Amino acid sequence: MTESISLALVAYLTGGPSPWPRKDPAALAAAVGPDEAAGLLPTLDALAEEMLTIPVNWENQTLESGTAQAKAEMGARHPDLTDDALKALGSYFSYNWK
Repeated sequence: MTESISLALVAYLTGGPSPWPRKDPAALAAAVGPDEAAGLLPTLDALAEEMLTIPVNWENQTLESGTAQAKAEMGARHPDLTDDALKALGSYFSYNWK
């Protein structure tokens, strides 16, 4: 993965006008242009969905600790993702699991 994927992921999940993290194709297109956005969407969607499928035992985890566990797992699976990208994925994960 490249840094451009990380930057695009941040724009996609946190760059729009919404007060909560969500997939925002318009924010992505505004950040990278519509042609590049179209090419990146499948990869970004796959990363976001992968994040949501990381298993967390909610019986012994809080939302905060479960999110930290999921971010660590994504960082291990995708070491090229930047800290900002992992933070965006963590926010997306946390919002979807709360």
